[in-house]
Amino acid sequence: MIFPFFGGVCLYQRFLTRGFKPFDPLDLARETEKIVTKEGEDGVERKYVAFYSAPVYRGIATGYAVGCCLRCIYCWSNWSRDFPEKFGDFYSPREAAQRLVEAAREGITSPGWERFRHLKVNKLRVSGCEPTIGKDHLVALLGHVKEFGYPFYLETNGILLGADRDYVKRIAEFSDMLYVRVSFKAATPEGFTSRTGAIGEYYELPFRALRYLLDEGVYARAAAMTDPRVMPPEERNLLISMLDEIDPAADYPRTLEEEVIDMYETTIMRLKAFTDEKFARKLEEELSRE
Repeated sequence: MIFPFFGGVCLYQRFLTRGFKPFDPLDLARETEKIVTKEGEDGVERKYVAFYSAPVYRGIATGYAVGCCLRCIYCWSNWSRDFPEKFGDFYSPREAAQRLVEAAREGITSPGWERFRHLKVNKLRVSGCEPTIGKDHLVALLGHVKEFGYPFYLETNGILLGADRDYVKRIAEFSDMLYVRVSFKAATPEGFTSRTGAIGEYYELPFRALRYLLDEGVYARAAAMTDPRVMPPEERNLLISMLDEIDPAADYPRTLEEEVIDMYETTIMRLKAFTDEKFARKLEEELSRE
């Protein structure tokens, strides 16, 4: 479903509903970049919702980025994915790096994670929605992170990296400190469209991204949403064989990081919106008013 924003000046893809028209994820990335980045006095600024430390990866400081170029029906990310104009604040690359380092030094402080307070946080990442939106910001951010001496984890859907080898070459300049986790959604055009809303032919881009990263000497690994509720077993097997062809040394038949759908509130609401048109209209109206 496509909704107006900013007084109807342009159209922007929100969450999916039944009968959606598949969209071009590269076009959506460009539209999203116009919303979540802007030129600043100290480089290209980008929108983030928050900076905090989380217990995953045995403790990691996280910048929660705003905006994505896919619309996965099971997505757990907050509503900044669908309404990027309404969420987050702009940070320069230097400011974002400093906030990440501050979060690492503070450690894990969020409510509900008390049992992880002992973890030493010595890694940084950008996660949340899609952190590769805003190439110049991310490349500059990596440069500032390198000055602080922290390893950096980049979690991506691989769309933009697969479409732009020059982008991969630029981040490969930081390969000594960089780990890239590419999250795969499908192994077929049909599966890709049904889960992400994007035109099926783009399903190859994450595979291309993984190949580019490895060819450029970046440490990269695949993860995949293989929950049988959304991916048939035969497609899972195809996905693993395709990954194994790209990187036999990874031994993906044995080591693939497989994701399952976690029923966060946003996930439940997106899944319901996909099947209930009345609920979807009401949800969009409520979120638009916030």
